[in-house]
Amino acid sequence: MIYTHKVLLKKSQIIYLISSLFLFSSPSLSLNPWGFYAHKKINKLAIFTLPPTLSKFYKRHLSKLEEWAVLPDQRRYILDVEAARHYIDLDQYPKSIQHTTWEQAIKQIQEDSLQKHGIVPWRIPQVHHRLIQAFRNNDTLQIIKLSAELGHYVADAHVPLHTTSNYDGQKTGQQGLHSFWESRIPELLGDSMEDWIGPANYLENTQQSTWEWVLHAHQLIPELLKNEKDLHLKTPENKKYSFEKKGNSLVKTYSKAYSLAYHKSLHQQIENQFKFAIQHLGDLLFTAWILGGQSDFK
Repeated sequence: MIYTHKVLLKKSQIIYLISSLFLFSSPSLSLNPWGFYAHKKINKLAIFTLPPTLSKFYKRHLSKLEEWAVLPDQRRYILDVEAARHYIDLDQYPKSIQHTTWEQAIKQIQEDSLQKHGIVPWRIPQVHHRLIQAFRNNDTLQIIKLSAELGHYVADAHVPLHTTSNYDGQKTGQQGLHSFWESRIPELLGDSMEDWIGPANYLENTQQSTWEWVLHAHQLIPELLKNEKDLHLKTPENKKYSFEKKGNSLVKTYSKAYSLAYHKSLHQQIENQFKFAIQHLGDLLFTAWILGGQSDFK
């Protein structure tokens, strides 16, 4: 497999990987968790949950907010510690790790083990704290950069497969499930996933809220796995995949009919997680602004 959220590549391998993408792609290829498309959408839509003063500020920097939404993924291949920030293998941790702060976690488990099994529930509060400081300093560049990256981690925390060591369905014979759930289907749904979520809310405890989001996503895994397995068993192989033109290449991917059938079986699970990510990112941005002094940016 070319990618997992845990494998880091050498520079020479990266060059080969990037060049090969122009030639071939497969359902098991998932370079972009949630897909670049969805990450940018989540960052964009979150600003519409914010009060006018704050929303206007972010709208002035919308292009960078979207562009920098994918920086953490790009950084993953050159920074060893980055990969662990995107996921957590809850099935590899004792239950006592849940609802802990980073300081509490490193007292229970050695840091190298934490890095191996993922740290996204602790990464989000860390970036949020830095965002609060950026607001206090009225540092526009840092506010936008940290907001964009915070959006990336929040989005990843809402993907059920980012909360298990069976992150690509590889342990259940469902290789490729990762990109299927978080990239192929959202791209097919497109603008139909865009709804006004409602106003952002102030978060009393960012760390506890983050754990609630991650644990909720984790509870969705049994349904996600079972429904794809059931659909696979009753679908002929020649109906499961199709070839689509991407630029000048012909790409093998899950067929539109198979993808939408799986999506329907999940009863809006993907849309709900997408919308939760938007809402919760808005909550974090609003909370950081409040704690950072409520600048009017004049």
